[in-house]
Amino acid sequence: MPEPADFLFTDGPVFDGEGWVEAPLAVCGERVAALGPEALELRGPQTRVVSLAGRCLLPGFHDAHTHFLGGALTAEKIDPSGVRSSAELAALVADWIAARPQERAAGTLWVTGRGWDADHFPGGAWPERVDLDRVAPDVPVILRRRDGHAAIANGAALARAGIDRDRPDPPGGRILRDPSGEPSGILLETAVDMIREAIPSPERATKLRALRGALGAASALGITSIQDDPSYDDRLQAGPLYAELFESGELPLRVSIWRRLGREHGELHAEAAALVSSRLRNHVRYGMLKGYLDGSLGSRTAQLWEPYCDRQACSAAEACGVDLDEAGVLVEHVVAAHRAGFQVGLHAIGDRALSRGLDAFAAAGPLSELRARRHRIEHAQLFREGDVERLAAQGTVASVQPIHLASDLVIARERLGEERCRNAYPWASLEEAGARIAFGTDWPIEPLAPLDGLYTALTRLAPPARGIASEPFHPEQALSLASALRAYTLGAAEAAHQEDRLGRLAPDYYADLVVLSADLRALAPDEIPEQRVELTLRGGEVVFEGYSKSAL
Repeated sequence: MPEPADFLFTDGPVFDGEGWVEAPLAVCGERVAALGPEALELRGPQTRVVSLAGRCLLPGFHDAHTHFLGGALTAEKIDPSGVRSSAELAALVADWIAARPQERAAGTLWVTGRGWDADHFPGGAWPERVDLDRVAPDVPVILRRRDGHAAIANGAALARAGIDRDRPDPPGGRILRDPSGEPSGILLETAVDMIREAIPSPERATKLRALRGALGAASALGITSIQDDPSYDDRLQAGPLYAELFESGELPLRVSIWRRLGREHGELHAEAAALVSSRLRNHVRYGMLKGYLDGSLGSRTAQLWEPYCDRQACSAAEACGVDLDEAGVLVEHVVAAHRAGFQVGLHAIGDRALSRGLDAFAAAGPLSELRARRHRIEHAQLFREGDVERLAAQGTVASVQPIHLASDLVIARERLGEERCRNAYPWASLEEAGARIAFGTDWPIEPLAPLDGLYTALTRLAPPARGIASEPFHPEQALSLASALRAYTLGAAEAAHQEDRLGRLAPDYYADLVVLSADLRALAPDEIPEQRVELTLRGGEVVFEGYSKSAL
């Protein structure tokens, strides 16, 4: 006699990871037990019956690209996202320092944060170091641009990091300088890391506190799996933190943690062995190795085949972006990681960086191996003619954050020109070519909001709440609702080699699922970002509930 169901979902639409079917769906323990009429046979006296009645049931959202621990820690830092000038930025810093007199007196205060965007400043000018030096002559300040690929630092922070007129640019980075040769305070790419290494790492208790808050927010958004990239700072030690939260019953979603490409492989294997246990394996795991080829479109550090159209804002050396592999070691690292059995993801936003990423994968092994390993291009925003098809043929995953288009609407045409924009964010072309597509948010660079990303994938517009007036950006590249949902569920699971247990609502799959407040198929696109998550299950366990009693 089969076990009775713990949950029985009835009377409504179910997206099963590939397409739409009809309930009922039964959950027993941590897995889906049945989908279809046979699910009704599993109803027992203790079964919780949920009538969908005008709502819909989906696999839990799987965010394929976050900096989750880093995003959680932003709650502990200054938020400059709303400033619209260098003077406003300085005023925000002054208020932050004034509220912390004891830390300032002890000499332990650092002002750190991210979120400013010079594209909203008068004339698109970078913020000025002199403004920060005026309000913080003795307190180190470093504030990253919203994308993290550029930062403004004051004199005290530059001094702590030993950055002066005689300090050369690091490989893959730039220290911008004023006409006299002094550092202007603007740092690009790896030059930002020179200061980050001087900042004390957060204490363990701080990291755990921040994670608890962010994990609860993710469950309320219907997210049941994330891929977290803390690889930019080995000091964060994310794996043991997530393991501790799991053991204490405080981990409401599944986590795949990325590590840095180029680390010694024996060290990586030992790190993974120390984390693995039979209880932990399906909740916290190490995933791919992350490498970088370029920066971002917003910071004009994405690497292009041709110069930026607004290159007057760049120095001659950066007219086509910044090469983060100036040392020329990336292909060697990709090949070695592939041969050691690792999956590799390469950050590539510009068309030249993306081409080089595909070249690196092609050098790693035969096509059959590449297709099985599913190496990834992270962001995959701008393509050269022919590279969509090349990516698909390799079996390389296009790890896309559709909400990035919402932010780039105001700059893409200025940076790239109309001709190159035809090959920007080409989601429909990727799908038509048979490429694997996985969706994510890149949180905290963008909000941790799957429904906003779905809206942009369907419309090629920014969500209405952002107030960005625009025509759809090459609407021929929009995706259907089913395709966008697949990319945010099964596609993301495939990108992490977890499609045998995650991303579907089918018998024997984990019961990671979400109930939304309406049937998405019946909504106008503008209504999608407004919908509520009413119930989130992770492995059959309720991790978020916002139900009204009438819905039970």
